[in-house]
Amino acid sequence: MRRPATRLARLARLYTHLLAHRPPADWSVPVADGRYGPAEPAAEDRPLTLLMLGDSLAQSFGAHRPEQTLGARLAQGLSEGTGRPVDLRVLARVGATTAAVGRQVLRAARLRPGIAVLIVGGNDVLLPSPLGRSARRFAHLAQNLRDAGWQLVVVPCPDPGHAPGFRVHARWIGRYRSRRLARFHTRTAERVGAHLAATSGPEFRDQAAHLLGPDGVHPSPHGYATHAARMLPTLLAAAHHPEPAAHV
Repeated sequence: MRRPATRLARLARLYTHLLAHRPPADWSVPVADGRYGPAEPAAEDRPLTLLMLGDSLAQSFGAHRPEQTLGARLAQGLSEGTGRPVDLRVLARVGATTAAVGRQVLRAARLRPGIAVLIVGGNDVLLPSPLGRSARRFAHLAQNLRDAGWQLVVVPCPDPGHAPGFRVHARWIGRYRSRRLARFHTRTAERVGAHLAATSGPEFRDQAAHLLGPDGVHPSPHGYATHAARMLPTLLAAAHHPEPAAHV
């Protein structure tokens, strides 16, 4: 008898082929967890925790080496910008929906709070599920992270319409739904006092050969460098000015 998990995996692969032209066969991602920064920091420089939560973008599918991942690039940039060592923990996982991030947030409870980066929604918008449910789950996760003492950096739902590796119908549906979900994410971030970082733009479509990997969907190492450069000022602001004004 075939196990349910095996059937689900086959269904997931079939659904991926319906959405994308060239879905990857290998979904492995290099592990980048660890300490970044000076080898011998000053005694008073307590390490800053950087937590990556979300889906394949936050985990950095498409990077070939740990130092090419989004988390590693942000951790190194944070260390250089603050002069403090940074402990990187990547709990994000390929394929995660907003519901799945709930388990990541539970695991984060064992860590000393620092800066948490949350990138999720790309899988939600491509599934036949209500966006309102995803938005409510996102709001719950964001509030829990803030209540636990994390300085939260939110990247609103990226637009899959910029990824030429998706089939036309997936780009069309994804573009409309991602913009709606991104608005929900932005309002939630403003309400809970999180920092907002810029999402991807049309350059990932216009420079796809350089910024996207072979599947035409996930960033290449150059793409993650572009994301990191765009996001780093927001993370540095969170480190230096940890409390943005919350909208009531």
